[in-house]
Amino acid sequence: AVVSTQSTGEQLETKINTEMVQLQDKISKMNEELEVYSDTNKLKKSLDEKREQLIAEREKILGTRDTSKANLEKLQAEHDELKAALEENETYVQLTNLERKWQHIEQNNQFMKDFIATKSQESDYVPLKKGVKEQISNINTLLQQALAAAATQ
Repeated sequence: AVVSTQSTGEQLETKINTEMVQLQDKISKMNEELEVYSDTNKLKKSLDEKREQLIAEREKILGTRDTSKANLEKLQAEHDELKAALEENETYVQLTNLERKWQHIEQNNQFMKDFIATKSQESDYVPLKKGVKEQISNINTLLQQALAAAATQ
């Protein structure tokens, strides 16, 4: 029973020592943080430097944006001028009109191809001719049989 009491006492002592080390680490961290935060002038200076850096970055970005906007407007104006010049060009106008006519002719051509194919199917007389020839052949056979039967009587 004495041995188990010593081991419990040793366990308790080990636990207390561990907690003391952890508490000393915590106290040392808190002291460091206290040092950092107690120097308000240094914190203000750091904050001001960060603010200045962000303001400078913002100005740079705004300048880039304005430059890009000006370039875009310049390019848009140049594009509009070239487009207007092209639309006034007689060759371009003629080419555009010819392309429209060509498109119209292509549509008419396709319509006529479809119309011709439909009418060709409607006027295909070969199956009808074959059927009529078969009927004539059958009638001739019946007539020949009827004449042969009448001649034998």
